[in-house]
Amino acid sequence: MFKQINIILCFLLLFSFERAIGQDNFDIFVPDFISANTSFDISIITSKKFPDADRLDIFLSPDISLIVTRISLITPDQNSRIPTTYEFIEEFNEQFQKISIDLTDTSHFSNNSFFQLIITLKSINSTQNNLKLFGKFIKGKDILGYLTNSDLKNISDTDYPYNLTFDYYQKFSIADKSLLLVQDAYLNIPLVYNFEETMVAEFWMKIKNPVPNFLEVINWESNRVEYSLSLNEHQMIIVNSSNDDHQPSNLFFVSQNAWYHFKINFNKKNSELSFYCDEKELAHFKVYNDLDFENLVLHFENESVNAEINLEQFRLIRIEQNTLAVERNKNYIDYTDDESEVILQLNFNELELNDLLSKKTLSSEKVRFVKSGAPLFPRSPEIEVKLSENFYEIQWEGGSYNDASKYILERASGENDFIEIDQIVAENNEQKIYSLVSEKAGKPEIVYFRIKQINKDGSVIYSDVVKVGQGMVEDVIIGQNYPNPFNPTTLIQFELIQDTDVEVKVYNLAGKEISRLHEGFLSKGLHQFEFDASGLSSGLYFYQITTPLTSQTRKMILAK
Repeated sequence: MFKQINIILCFLLLFSFERAIGQDNFDIFVPDFISANTSFDISIITSKKFPDADRLDIFLSPDISLIVTRISLITPDQNSRIPTTYEFIEEFNEQFQKISIDLTDTSHFSNNSFFQLIITLKSINSTQNNLKLFGKFIKGKDILGYLTNSDLKNISDTDYPYNLTFDYYQKFSIADKSLLLVQDAYLNIPLVYNFEETMVAEFWMKIKNPVPNFLEVINWESNRVEYSLSLNEHQMIIVNSSNDDHQPSNLFFVSQNAWYHFKINFNKKNSELSFYCDEKELAHFKVYNDLDFENLVLHFENESVNAEINLEQFRLIRIEQNTLAVERNKNYIDYTDDESEVILQLNFNELELNDLLSKKTLSSEKVRFVKSGAPLFPRSPEIEVKLSENFYEIQWEGGSYNDASKYILERASGENDFIEIDQIVAENNEQKIYSLVSEKAGKPEIVYFRIKQINKDGSVIYSDVVKVGQGMVEDVIIGQNYPNPFNPTTLIQFELIQDTDVEVKVYNLAGKEISRLHEGFLSKGLHQFEFDASGLSSGLYFYQITTPLTSQTRKMILAK
């Protein structure tokens, strides 16, 4: 009998929610990757935490370029759209949109059941938006308590309101096509590849509307479905298994119109199998002794008339030690790592698929190819500046060399904007190291350099900015953060050669500043700062140490 880990959503919420958040009384789900100028959903899950409360009022204040288009209230037995009103909050001197939920209806809101709000938002012409929110449990005119979540940051002296920041990515044509599964379409990928310890299947997926069993892991010898993933009417992923030996599934909400990165770890050494979405573990299994990983088939299918499934950049990877390289490479078409090997990569174009179908490497039915908007980006060049007596020599290499059309060297002085100094045609050679020079001024100066990569499709990507002062390459020596990988804290260490002003910043993969650890004067000597990544998703981050004479950047990995 096929075992469903979470049969009823309210049971799933009650068990996993209390285990995950402890004393907090609500949780919120936000997509990690949101395309610019699109609609997306966030989900709030809470309960009637205060038994005497008559209602729950939730207040929202989005940026002017962020529009609330729909709010749905979901309980175990109803799904309804709820309206908003407007209320001016004197405490913050600001007008908020207000949602009122009547908690007196005990048929829908008992003290031990959870309910869900799905808020649909649309960003307009913006790279980043903010949404302030807070909630009050009220009886009559009395406030019994507030919505609380220790993982969220408040933006006032009180514990509210919370501030949600949404960063948006621009689509690149490097993400060319995706595979579309409409009703009755399927794709089969046999896992008939030898490996010693661990193999990882990883792919990007976008799902529109609920769909049962959008992915099945099938034992082709017995034709038995061993595991499957479904998206239910609450937009929650449900993991099913024929195996009773499992850990409880974790909550994961899927937004409409958003891309998600899925990963399946097949650990042959420990006889374990794990499912992940955006680096959060969905479920973990101890597998049957007689289950051979090399006899499995990944079966992607859409059985729903109203659903659509998009699949992009599928890889099978042999791993020797850990899976961190998968996370580092997930946003790039080219996979780079010395300790793992890509066995199979599908970028989903018609020529590629027809070739694999003819070789019977995979099979499919009714699949289509559509334009992709997945978060796949060109790699930026790695830049280095060397000093000679009269010139700066700027060298760079790497990046998405196959996509580059030309490189432009840009320079800025002081507070001035970047201007073009020189340019060179790209040779699309992985081993090529490019070099251009820029004259020094006759007087001491602080200058900034960066490489602007113009891709063949007209898109643009920039290298990191290097800041140098005439006569000195560096006045700071940066060490690698420790520990690395880390969870959730790490120490960033560096040594100053002289007394100076210093900025210590942390950036995410998209180049957005997410933390400023220090800004101001420091004396020469050793310094260290702790970076706390609680509330951030797993992945690759950068820390940058900047002085008036130089700027240096290092990579670090958050692995939750």
